[in-house]
Amino acid sequence: MIKKFKFCPFCKNKLKTFGKKLLDCPFCGFHFYLNPVPTVALILENENGKILFGKRKFLPKKGFFDLPGGFVDFGEKAEEAVIREVKEELGIKIKKPKFLGTYIGFYSYKGINYQPLCVVFFGKIKNEEIKKIKPADDISSICFFKKEKIPWQKLAFPDIKSALNDYFKEKDKKHSKKASQ
Repeated sequence: MIKKFKFCPFCKNKLKTFGKKLLDCPFCGFHFYLNPVPTVALILENENGKILFGKRKFLPKKGFFDLPGGFVDFGEKAEEAVIREVKEELGIKIKKPKFLGTYIGFYSYKGINYQPLCVVFFGKIKNEEIKKIKPADDISSICFFKKEKIPWQKLAFPDIKSALNDYFKEKDKKHSKKASQ
């Protein structure tokens, strides 16, 4: 459930709610639509088949593991946002991330519950590139986990879990297809 604002930011009168996504001020005509917030994430796999995770430095979910990523800025495409976020958080530049899918999440911050629409990409990183990683911005450290060793209970958000599950399903399908040929 999304926590809603109660008063108009313009005239300070009480807002009315229509349905699940419209807040309306009957006094000044202000309308506010409650829409998902676009975010991005990257599943980055090394040459040994391990996935990179960052440990969150701040709330929400401080100390939990997350994929590199974050919020999309105004005027920014998802592809640009994931490249920017990886540069900010890991200090490396990625090229041509591949699209995996979109996932619905929940992100509670300072009393407001946001609903992110996370655009998830995936890519590979060469082992020599890993040495260039410098955790920064929203992450305190990084680590790599094999699929079997991912600490699912310590992953920050459910949309990331869903994306990882889909990623591994697709990867397993490709391996099965290659093996049967």
